[in-house]
Amino acid sequence: MPTLRLIAIALAALLACHSPAGAFDLFATHEVTVQFASSDGKPLADAEVQVFAPGDLSHPVKRGRTDKDGKFVFGTDRDGLWTAEAKVAGEVARATVRVGSGANEGEQNALSPIIVIGGLLGLLVLAVWYRFLRARARRRGG
Repeated sequence: MPTLRLIAIALAALLACHSPAGAFDLFATHEVTVQFASSDGKPLADAEVQVFAPGDLSHPVKRGRTDKDGKFVFGTDRDGLWTAEAKVAGEVARATVRVGSGANEGEQNALSPIIVIGGLLGLLVLAVWYRFLRARARRRGG
């Protein structure tokens, strides 16, 4: 029965994320939205997108597809010049976005990996402690 419940939860989570582009990037410090258009100004709908990190234009760090309006949203984990490239039906559109220009320097919208890992470890300790208490209560008979 627990396996069936786990499968149901996993399916519900998959249905909640309607597309990979809608996924939550836990360690992203900025969210970037790029809108791609063809040379005549029409949106590049359902174009294949590759995102390249600053200083490395040979290995894409993120992939996905644009929506019907030609928009693609991705999270960045560091400052610098990010490049996004969209391809559809022989057309290629490129956009370079400066992330972390200093305008929002005092603002922190991302979770620190240390805080996330510490929180997860705290939850693990709490779960093990609760299980220990339940096992001890069963041995005592109630």
